[in-house]
Amino acid sequence: MNTGKVEKKSTLGSALIILLLVAIIAAAVIFLILNPGLIGNLLAIAVIAIIVIVAIVIIIFVVMALLALPLYVMKGETYQTDASYDLDDVRSVKEKDSEKKDEP
Repeated sequence: MNTGKVEKKSTLGSALIILLLVAIIAAAVIFLILNPGLIGNLLAIAVIAIIVIVAIVIIIFVVMALLALPLYVMKGETYQTDASYDLDDVRSVKEKDSEKKDEP
């Protein structure tokens, strides 16, 4: 059982900040209700901002693809010609210790 000293910290500052945030949000809602044209303008700005962000992301992906294409062409494709990938050659690894060497 812990019988250590217990200290109580005041939460008055946090409570006042929360109360202030609630008052600001309520004032903003009341202001928007009293100015309905402002809501339409804010929505138009939001739509334009979203379109601009999506366009920038698309442009970045296209530029990245165009920059990667020469590297892909120059690198080429490598593969093994003397390896067998038959499913009959697959062995189970269940219940094997990864630290022990597998003796063939």
